[in-house]
Parts: sequence; structure tokens; C-alpha cells
Amino acid sequence: MAKIELFAPKILRYEGGFVNDPKTRRSYQYGCNPCYLENGRYDKDGDGDIDAEDIKLLSKEDAVKVLKLNYWNRWKADQITTKSIAEILVDWVWGSGKWGIVIPHGY
Repeated sequence: MAKIELFAPKILRYEGGFVNDPKTRRSYQYGCNPCYLENGRYDKDGDGDIDAEDIKLLSKEDAVKVLKLNYWNRWKADQITTKSIAEILVDWVWGSGKWGIVIPHGY
């Protein structure tokens, strides 16, 4: 069985620290950007919005929570009996960004 605790370090190894990309006008930390974060839950600086300043304050633990809630659990990866298939699926949807969340089940 696949386990998020074993998979998350693999993903985070390739996701760097804080990036503020002027071309896309987005900020990232550990592969997370404001679009992926739940309303208010990651307002790390307490100013009422989620922006680049909050992204800078994300921890690896926060990134694992986002990965687990929005990708791992969404695709029920812990129910997939073959570890490598679960990890490939979640890696694909993580790399797909928003589309990994909104693509309906069954595709």
C-alpha cells in the first residue's frame, strides 16, 4: 500500500524554496501557490489574504498537508495497492496543478 509519509519527501525533494516568478505573476514554495491553498487556512501572516508573503511562510509540513488534502486524498491514493502506481498518479496530478484537482473522477 502507498503511504503519503513515504511519498511526500520524494515530491518535496524536487520542489524548491520560495520563488516569485514575474513572468507568471505567481509565487511558489514547495510547489504550492495561493491558487492551491484553502481560503484562510494558510493565511500565515494573518492579514486576511493569501499572497506571496504567506507563501514565503509555508513550511514543509504545510506543503505535505496541501499535497495530502488536495491530491493524495482526492485521488484515494492510500487505497491503491501498488505503491508505484499511486505515486505516479499523485505525482502527475501534483504536476498538473489546478487540473489535478478539478478533473472529475473516472477519466
